[in-house]
Amino acid sequence: MRSWGRCVLVALISSGMLSLPIRAAEAPPFGIVALATQAHVGTAFASTGATVYAGDSIDTEIGGSLRLRVATGQLYLLSASAANLSQDGTVLRASVLRGTVGFSSLRAREFELETPEGTIRAANDLPAYGQVTITGPKEAVVSAYRGTLLLERNGQELSIEAGKSYDVSVVPDADATPAQGQAGVKTGYTDHLVWKVIIIGTAAVVAYVLWRQFSESPVDPPPAQ
Repeated sequence: MRSWGRCVLVALISSGMLSLPIRAAEAPPFGIVALATQAHVGTAFASTGATVYAGDSIDTEIGGSLRLRVATGQLYLLSASAANLSQDGTVLRASVLRGTVGFSSLRAREFELETPEGTIRAANDLPAYGQVTITGPKEAVVSAYRGTLLLERNGQELSIEAGKSYDVSVVPDADATPAQGQAGVKTGYTDHLVWKVIIIGTAAVVAYVLWRQFSESPVDPPPAQ
């Protein structure tokens, strides 16, 4: 009886050990930390070479920065920023919680930035480089530095061409009728986006310089000619 019990225990342990590589294979890394200063992955300090996965949270302290090398592109956080990472098929998504988050993509439909104002991605399925800065509960500045970005929200679309920034806000639709929920409960008014072009200022220049440094850093050298 004891011998049989030992066999069952060994079989269970072996089965569990064999399943570990399979589970690991089902969850490929989201990306690798290329540069980190006063930054975190989850509750741990981020360090160069560390692996991040879909489901991880990332953030930077005041004065910090973080760059991830992801697929053929890069995802970065500037000072006092935070985001949650997720993946939908081949699309890598960062839900922006605060601060400034940007991406540089060499492949179409590689990145999406989720914000309270909508989803930001490269337009026309072409490579792009841009960022979003959360400036209020329902307000953000979206900047495109290379290629064209597309902001989408509930059927509304805003194209941001390279070299332009837009101040985007979500405002309630005064003409809309409150939607009726279950048992006649009013779920609230619908809303829509409003935007205006703004001049790209110092923050954008700093972001561009950082991107150049990121792209040409020894950690992630440009491809050989």
